Amino acid sequence: MNKLLGISLGFVFVLSALLSQSTFAAQDLSQAKQLCENASAQQREMARAAGYDVDALCASLKNQTSSSNGQQQNASSILPREIEQFPLEKELKDSGEDTQETEKKPKIEQKLEKFGYDLFAGVPTTYTPVTDIPVPSNYVVGPGDVIKIQLYGKENNSYELTVSRSGDIQFPQLGPINVAGLSYTELKESLTQQISEQFIGVKSNISLGELRSIQVFILGESYKPGAYTVSSLSTVMNALYVSGGVKEVGSLRNIQLKRNGQLVSTIDLYDFLLKGDTRADRRLQSGDVIFIPSVKKTASIAGEVVRPAIYEINDEKTVSELVELAGGLLPTAYAQDVRIERIDEKNRKTAVDIDLMTIAGKSTAIKNGDFLKIYPVADKNENVVELLGHVLRPGLVAWKKGMRISDLVPSAQYLKQNANIDAALIIRETNSLGNLQPLKVNLREVLQNPTSKENLSLEPRDRFVVLPNVVERDDLEKKLEEYFEKEEKGKSYLTEQELTSLKAELTQELRMEVLKSINVELVNQASFNSPAKVVSIDGPVKFPGQYPLSKDMTIVDLIQLAGGFAESAYTLEAEVTRQDLTNPQQADVHHMLIDLQQEFLGTVQLELKPHDQVTIKATPEFRDVARVEVLGEVKFPGQYTIRRGETLSQLIKRVGGFSEFAHVKATIFSRKELREREQEQIKLLQDRLRQEIAATELEQSNLGKSADVAKAESLLDVLDTTEATGRLVIDVNAVLEGSVTDVVLKDGDKLIVPAFRQEVTVVGEVQVPTSHLYNSNLDFIDYIERSGGEKETSNSEAIYIVKADGSVVLPNKSSWLTHSEADIEPGDTIVVPLDTDRVDSLELWTKVSQIVYQMALGAAAINSF
Repeated sequence: MNKLLGISLGFVFVLSALLSQSTFAAQDLSQAKQLCENASAQQREMARAAGYDVDALCASLKNQTSSSNGQQQNASSILPREIEQFPLEKELKDSGEDTQETEKKPKIEQKLEKFGYDLFAGVPTTYTPVTDIPVPSNYVVGPGDVIKIQLYGKENNSYELTVSRSGDIQFPQLGPINVAGLSYTELKESLTQQISEQFIGVKSNISLGELRSIQVFILGESYKPGAYTVSSLSTVMNALYVSGGVKEVGSLRNIQLKRNGQLVSTIDLYDFLLKGDTRADRRLQSGDVIFIPSVKKTASIAGEVVRPAIYEINDEKTVSELVELAGGLLPTAYAQDVRIERIDEKNRKTAVDIDLMTIAGKSTAIKNGDFLKIYPVADKNENVVELLGHVLRPGLVAWKKGMRISDLVPSAQYLKQNANIDAALIIRETNSLGNLQPLKVNLREVLQNPTSKENLSLEPRDRFVVLPNVVERDDLEKKLEEYFEKEEKGKSYLTEQELTSLKAELTQELRMEVLKSINVELVNQASFNSPAKVVSIDGPVKFPGQYPLSKDMTIVDLIQLAGGFAESAYTLEAEVTRQDLTNPQQADVHHMLIDLQQEFLGTVQLELKPHDQVTIKATPEFRDVARVEVLGEVKFPGQYTIRRGETLSQLIKRVGGFSEFAHVKATIFSRKELREREQEQIKLLQDRLRQEIAATELEQSNLGKSADVAKAESLLDVLDTTEATGRLVIDVNAVLEGSVTDVVLKDGDKLIVPAFRQEVTVVGEVQVPTSHLYNSNLDFIDYIERSGGEKETSNSEAIYIVKADGSVVLPNKSSWLTHSEADIEPGDTIVVPLDTDRVDSLELWTKVSQIVYQMALGAAAINSF
């Protein structure tokens, strides 16, 4: 394997080495072509795994071969950056991986790139010289150019004449004409004149066809220095693209074009990049040399400028010129405090602070290696107040001296519906460190009477928070959609009461989001001598939770902030739990009973302290309304409200008893908590059945057999659609007679009394599962026979009977049953289960089959109403 890999890589190395040459010998082209033609599929695949694209290399060979034969002057040539292991692609990938980490850092600390070198990073994988542009008038004709001559008038002819190495064209009837060295304009004038003199009555049209190729040299800090064959229309920029650009140690601002040993032009690519100025981009001639010297001076600039980067400095002398090179300052720049990090004359790191708002600061000299840091302005709003919460237009508002709450919220029209106007909050910064002090405000009084003492003066950077009593419907619906999407459930999965409870929870969550950041700030600013200014309230208030502790806050203030009492609140008494830290050796906890009536009257007002926990009690025996549903053959079916401790027998009396058509023994009693428990069991069975199916398939696969698990998979499909019924098996007659314990009703219970049923049903592993009219002379075996008898896959020993009341009996276990228990009665169902020993003995199949049958029977009875 290693030997084969070595051969494959050796093949690619030879091929890429041949293609990297600027000119080709005949034997080189022949060798490369032979390598491409003889490369096996395995060699290509192993080369690709090592990072080489053989097909791309061979395609390049084909294009360059065509170009060398003169058959396709416009053929594309693979760029050197693309030949040599695609390092550019790796650079781009690495830079992409670093982007996420860089974005997390402050702008002033982000990694700087050298400016301008990415000009060649996005070049296409091929370079095709432009050949369809008009030939400029100053183009100099030379050997290899094709001149097109069209004669019309007295004589009509067309000629394509190639300029020979001696500079001549062979014009029919005129002989050799020397044209080398003429400009395009001079060529047209000269030929037009000679033709008009030699051909009477003939006019001519002179143009250039295919142009010659020229060889230029790109040397110095080029990505791939060497000799290159390019179109005679190519410019310096075209040649740089062909060579892959400039190395990062090469200068972008001092690229030299030399001709016959003389400096013809110096190109500053910054003019091209920053100004779009291409005037210095000269057209190349054969033998020209493009020399890229090393970069000499650089300076870096980071932070709040348009283009933070490392710049090559040329004529720039001052800091302001460097800033202009970087695109200028951003609006967020703090120009008064700019720092230069540099190496001084003694090779020590030092720093210079300057003010770019002054002339002296702008004219500060910039030196090689300087690092200029432009810091942002402080992320702190000044002379503003912020309106938060349940308001129509939240956000920053300009602060004015003497501004009050009524100026910020002049009327209720500035608030959303159902805003809590009995308790709003002002979050005020008490010092330059940003320490917060919450203040509680009665916004109702402010709106009713602007002269009230509640209409406090606002200070710069105050935050005014208005909490909702009811969350807007659109916000709540959006939150519900997010919840159901996360839980992968629909609204239909929940009962009406559960949905109402969920909405209340989400309302509380949305409301507390407004206070979350404020509470976090208050907790973070806490210290040993200054505990966090937060208090908590729980129990039957509308919005229990943690709240900012305002100055002189009372229990009444906190209750108002929490939206007021809930319906079940016990309004006579509350409890306050307080931590006592006066003992340095141990913290003590005290519980205090509070007379709420005295608190609301103002006779007594307990001032809350940090971390106090207020507990509002619930009214004794207060319960949510409990309802049950009665369906079927009773005199007065419908929904009934029940009291705590009410029983089934009492409910049956309330509904007027059973009708004459009732099948009392087949009564179905369903309970919500049982449904939930059964649904969990069904899910567990699904998971276990999937595991056993997978284990069976693996076991049979190891034995070289295919596992027959089709029936198990069908059971799994049935389980996916099976819904729990929550049926509680009861003997209604015994309950009414008082011979068994009565059933205590719970919220969500459902009683279903079906009409009398005359049939007996046979399901499972029988030939024809069906129902039969009840016959007192038949036993369960007779009914099975009337359904065609058992299948080969049945388990005769495990036959069971689901009685009309939901109980299960096993007729073949005679020692366990009395004769009357095994008797078949109207409404019974006989189940013939699957024999798991015949089908790879999945242990769960029998259990799952029984559950599916029983669930199906219960669901059928319930769904019939």
